[in-house]
Amino acid sequence: MTEQSEKVRVVAADFCTEFVKNPYLCYTEHGLHALFYTKLYNALAPAERYAEWAGRRVCVIQKEYPTARSLGKSRRQNWDIAVIKTPPESLSGRQPSYDYLRLAAVVELGMNEAREHFEDDLSRLCHPGANLKNGFIIHLYRISGPGVQKVSGRDWSPSSTRILTYEQVAELVEGKAVEVLYALADNTDTHPPGAWSITDGNIQRIV
Repeated sequence: MTEQSEKVRVVAADFCTEFVKNPYLCYTEHGLHALFYTKLYNALAPAERYAEWAGRRVCVIQKEYPTARSLGKSRRQNWDIAVIKTPPESLSGRQPSYDYLRLAAVVELGMNEAREHFEDDLSRLCHPGANLKNGFIIHLYRISGPGVQKVSGRDWSPSSTRILTYEQVAELVEGKAVEVLYALADNTDTHPPGAWSITDGNIQRIV
């Protein structure tokens, strides 16, 4: 794992730890994207935050950076968070070149997303044309209720059948070169709260 990717991994683990303790820092998943971007940016030394590419200054952390190829879809998509490999270099022959910079790491982040969404993220990150060194998925569950225990309309019910356990996530990750940071917060205590790092053949509890 590159130094850039290792910093992403450390920030992602800390992010999940904080989510378990304080799951309502952000109302929406999009807010969590912004919070993670900020934490990753702040974790980099000032000299690591920007790079020179084709005589231009660019931030190495990008939101919604385009995929290099369609990755089995009808068209190109966008990554939630991408970290540009430094020094920057573009894929040979692809234009416009700023749209095809090589990536050190990509993070896909989802809160209360169904299995299909997780599997789609997994498939894209592991696609041979993904143009990335290391892929990460931050998979979060925020659970509350019912009745007066319901904190937000965006929370899932503790009885939802859409919730994947970390063991089920580990089964989906088998044979895949990706790291999943899984975190669950539940004010009903129906599901044990915690955060785990999950890779092929390995589950490690973070908190």
